[in-house]
Amino acid sequence: MTSGVAPDRSLEAWFGVLKAQNPDLETLLSAETEPEFLAAAEGVIERAIRTIESGAKEYSKLGERGLSKLLADLLNHSGLQATAERDNNGHVDVVVEHVLGRRWKYLGECKIHDGYQHHVDGCAQLLGYCTGREQRAFCMDFFKKAGAFEKMRKLRVDVDAKRPLAQGAASADHSIAGAFVTSHPHPSGLDVEILHLGCSVPK
Repeated sequence: MTSGVAPDRSLEAWFGVLKAQNPDLETLLSAETEPEFLAAAEGVIERAIRTIESGAKEYSKLGERGLSKLLADLLNHSGLQATAERDNNGHVDVVVEHVLGRRWKYLGECKIHDGYQHHVDGCAQLLGYCTGREQRAFCMDFFKKAGAFEKMRKLRVDVDAKRPLAQGAASADHSIAGAFVTSHPHPSGLDVEILHLGCSVPK
């Protein structure tokens, strides 16, 4: 016995449900360039951050690995293909790929915030995981104490003052609140951008 609903209408309804969970899904699926893929992926990452922050009292109990896996799980549920602790020149905290198997990879390092040097060490790890073919990678600090936005602001000031990891120009703004982007030379001879992000999970 059939439901009487045309297959194309069923697919349209299902796609509508998926788009409600991830408004960037259509852009993600139709991405033909790496910048389009990154823009859509970062929209998904921002919503994942908001979800984690809305459950901060519970998620604050997790350590770095638990928070990395939580992030990867949320990204997977929104139409990306994400894995935690995957080998890519080392054990990368989060690897994000296009769900349809496009060639782009978005690598991410997650840290419990412990000041400027700890963050820079995470960025150095991240650049080591990159092959140089990636346009951008992200380093996310989880803040277990209050004041995440002020700490991100101070981190940006310190990064621009000290220019770690041979950072070229001053950092650039990003649409995600508190986030910023820097550019760094890679041993491959190409530059790799790092998106610096914060997620507030105070106890």
